[in-house]
Amino acid sequence: MKYKLFSIGIGFIVLLSCCSGQKGEKKAKEFVIPDTLAASNTAVLAEEVTSDIIDNLASPVEIAGLLDMLGVPYSNAYLASSSDINNMNTEIQQAYGLGIYGADLGYQAMYGQNTALLDYISNIKRLADNLMIGQFFDYNTLKRLAGNKENLDSLMFIAVHSFNEIDRYLRKSQRGEISALVITGLWIEGIYLATQVQQSYPHEELKERIGEQKIVMEDLFVLLDRYKSNPEVKKITGQLDQLKQLFDQVEITIIPGEPETVEKDGRLVVVQHEESKVSYSDELLQQIIQQTVQLRERLLHQ
Repeated sequence: MKYKLFSIGIGFIVLLSCCSGQKGEKKAKEFVIPDTLAASNTAVLAEEVTSDIIDNLASPVEIAGLLDMLGVPYSNAYLASSSDINNMNTEIQQAYGLGIYGADLGYQAMYGQNTALLDYISNIKRLADNLMIGQFFDYNTLKRLAGNKENLDSLMFIAVHSFNEIDRYLRKSQRGEISALVITGLWIEGIYLATQVQQSYPHEELKERIGEQKIVMEDLFVLLDRYKSNPEVKKITGQLDQLKQLFDQVEITIIPGEPETVEKDGRLVVVQHEESKVSYSDELLQQIIQQTVQLRERLLHQ
């Protein structure tokens, strides 16, 4: 389906999704989320649901193309301050921060902001080290590749490998909930960036992409529901629920398309082309924007 996360932080989205998400094609990748702060017998998230979450992450080519079409210039006003890391002292804050800075890093990489990239890579290293997953990043290579916008594909490839290793490590060490929190921070920062761009450079297609987050948000709630007994998860779920109530008012209609058989990796696969029609008022969009700002501020300054 064409329900994709419109996050301008494409870099980190790809890092976590480990795929570019061809439209209509499902990929089954297990992303187990055990509880790290509550009891250890938390149920495993269904593979079908996690596959939907992964497939709903945006393609870097698609996002870059849309931004190019809109002629959106770079602005660091959208980004979290690099000094916000000083307030990220707990494991929960650091997990959110890793997602937030990662989304911002992708935004900067797309615009070739070399100096700013190095600052954010350093922040990500610090957070990853604090979470005891820093050993999976090749920071010297990342810094070298970040110095040239043309290296973006290589930067993504290396980062994807790093996060594959991180995910396996967190699951093996029964700390998989950190992945869920990082995804939450990533999603919030991603939709924050999208809504801020929409505020400055309104466009109907961008508005539609924001509305499609209704579907992605439902998947996110399924993810977080696995940890509802944990106070911190319950807290963020309650905060997200206010935003979800707004997204529930967005109307999405599926328009079926003709299936297409294509060759991929030496085998034939069927790609089901479907489109979605998104409808909601500008007034509702403004409410979503305001609620997103409030939610993001809570995460940064809790």
